[in-house]
Amino acid sequence: MPEFRPAPGASVDVLVNFPGEPVNIYQIRQWYGPLEYLARTHRVAILCYQPSTAELVARETDLKVVLTPSYTDLREVEQDLRPKIILYPNQNYANYRILGITSAEHVFISHGESDKIYMASNWVKVFNYFFVAGEASRDRLRKHVRNYDVDARTLAIGRPQIDIRHESPLKAQSDRITVLYAPTWEGGRRTMRYGSVASHGVTIVSRLLSDSRFRVIYRPHPRTGVLDTDFAEADEKIRDLLHDANEANEDAHLIDTSAFGWQLEFADLMITDISAVAYDWLTTAKPLLVTQPTEPEAVMPTEGFIAKTRLLTASDADRCNQIVSNLLDDAMEREKLARWADYYYGDRTKGASLSRFASAIEQVISERDQAVEMRQNPSNSGCPVSANAAPEVGRPPKPAARAAMRGVTFAARSIRFAGNGMANLVAQYQGESKLIDSRDSAMKRRRSEILVSTMAGPQDIGLLLDWLPALELVNRTHSVAILTGNQRTYDRLVRATRLRVHIGRNASETEEMFVELAPRLHLQFEQANLNLRELTHRNLRHVYVGSDEHCDWINNRLRAFDTVLFNGPTSVDTIASTLINLPSTTALTVIEDQELDGQGHRARSRSASILATLNESISNAPETRKSVM
Repeated sequence: MPEFRPAPGASVDVLVNFPGEPVNIYQIRQWYGPLEYLARTHRVAILCYQPSTAELVARETDLKVVLTPSYTDLREVEQDLRPKIILYPNQNYANYRILGITSAEHVFISHGESDKIYMASNWVKVFNYFFVAGEASRDRLRKHVRNYDVDARTLAIGRPQIDIRHESPLKAQSDRITVLYAPTWEGGRRTMRYGSVASHGVTIVSRLLSDSRFRVIYRPHPRTGVLDTDFAEADEKIRDLLHDANEANEDAHLIDTSAFGWQLEFADLMITDISAVAYDWLTTAKPLLVTQPTEPEAVMPTEGFIAKTRLLTASDADRCNQIVSNLLDDAMEREKLARWADYYYGDRTKGASLSRFASAIEQVISERDQAVEMRQNPSNSGCPVSANAAPEVGRPPKPAARAAMRGVTFAARSIRFAGNGMANLVAQYQGESKLIDSRDSAMKRRRSEILVSTMAGPQDIGLLLDWLPALELVNRTHSVAILTGNQRTYDRLVRATRLRVHIGRNASETEEMFVELAPRLHLQFEQANLNLRELTHRNLRHVYVGSDEHCDWINNRLRAFDTVLFNGPTSVDTIASTLINLPSTTALTVIEDQELDGQGHRARSRSASILATLNESISNAPETRKSVM
């Protein structure tokens, strides 16, 4: 697809990283307007990973769209695009690869403000900056994310989307009240199942349609029903109700699949779930009705406006038309929402958010340019500068050679990925693995102070295997367990150590494992995409152990960790000079583990470094441990 190839030498200032599929395009779609505004003064592009996504985005915006041939090989991003800032609208696991680029600053912009646990995840540490909406977001981060300098690493921009003008597909009707019902989807984990379509939706729409005062805009989440057939069936029933109502009333109602924005001005009231659109609506300070999740394990906000708002239960949905009518007449409720809006977004006057967004971009670009200019190759290290260092201007690699290299790399990695995946599936269904699984189930209930997680295949756990003697030494006084997401890795580790080894084959299983084991210290020994999933857990100290054989582990991903342990030729200066403004809260610890008197000395020095980090974690532990997420 040559139209999506970056032109040689056509660098950009701002690159938006979007590895999502078309079903997730709502996450980038809401940023078109602010990015197009930014493109008046800066070179802006959107990086897609899926051809179908790239084609769809290119049809919807005039911004440059780039399609990478493989997210495992992003050298062309650094060599051709040379972005100064990379923006991230989501926390997709595929972000992990491009986060390794050290010549750009990485900024999380999210795809909406909310009080979900997603917005105060430990994962935000991996970015140079988080462009937050306002003070509510900062307070949330201060409360929930350990070792994170909120004042230094967040920039408040409000909600730029509210400054973008949108055309409405509907004509206004002054004699009817327009109600927007915009539920979220069923969620990928039980703790994040806030959706109301299956529990409330049919009743809400039925009651509103039965009352001639109301006009309904139904805007379901694009992922509604992808995991739960009850949601899919309820969604279909709601659509049928609206189709029937429109036949009798000349298309008064709407099933909305358009870009979000025009609804904020057009609708009089919104009904939604605990989701980002509730917070978008909050910018209007107009009446809002939020549903109560029926999933018992859904993590509910303990602070913020939703925590102090009466929620619509499934049983109350039967009288939602009367509840809506009462809210529209409640002046005190409007005043309360206006105060909350100020707290979440700050200045909401027209144009203020767009201006703050542009200013934040300018600040980060200026900081990045100064840092790159001052960067020097470390002179006291045996490690070369990371391959991700800023390329030398004016000497791009030859296009033919670069294209050939990409093709060979992509083919080799694809074959390796397919082979490993097939081998893992075979191992998963072997009788020996099933027996080991029963052993794993029996060990789940025992807590561990230290948890090692590895999502890598068995060929990529060499460093972890090298550290097993030290971990076994620590286990004599402090409980240690290992968690893996790969069946073949699990099998190999069970044979290699007496430490407890667990397996979690999906996000829900690993989440449950973290809750059951309740570790204080979390260790990782490699940089695999799914490692980002385990870094979302908070209220524990995350530690990365660097290899002494090479330096490609020195990249932006280290920002997500509270402590980095390393040895060999690597030095603190090597890490500091490779990364742009490594946070001062990240502890860099050198391990003196040369084999002065054999392997025993190395194991003791390594175990001592782990115990020292554990003690630091305990001394700095938060007062409460309600949830590790």
